[in-house]
Amino acid sequence: MASSTPPVSLSEVSIRPASSTDAEALADLVAELDYPTAPALLRTRLHELTAAGDQVLVAEYQAQVIGMVHLHRTPFLHRAPDGRIVTLGVLAAYRNQQIGAKLLAAAEHQFQQEGCGRVEVTSGFPREAAHRFYQRAGYEPQSRRFVKVLPR
Repeated sequence: MASSTPPVSLSEVSIRPASSTDAEALADLVAELDYPTAPALLRTRLHELTAAGDQVLVAEYQAQVIGMVHLHRTPFLHRAPDGRIVTLGVLAAYRNQQIGAKLLAAAEHQFQQEGCGRVEVTSGFPREAAHRFYQRAGYEPQSRRFVKVLPR
């Protein structure tokens, strides 16, 4: 937590669906996660994702968006669907105040309401603090993920 940011009253942090008016705040959040994205492009992607059934929830404190979580539901033939946390982020000045935990709980609740049997999240190798956060919340490392970048 930055020294200039006073502690957050967690009871005053609300979780709500993101809207197109949140595009600039969301752009700030994803930039802090090393994914700089122009607000206009983010607004377009938000519209496309929500139209396809994904959800983006934001944490709001004193009329400011300070965190977000992107939810995706994956159905399967052989078992209940998975909920996938695509992105979870909290502004650096507000980290370590349980805001990420509140967003994670909201995501899990939403996935449970949608009949998901489990929730998965991936986190890049260098994000060790995030790995510890997810493990404290009961997430366990499981399978390997293989990725191939397709030519454009």
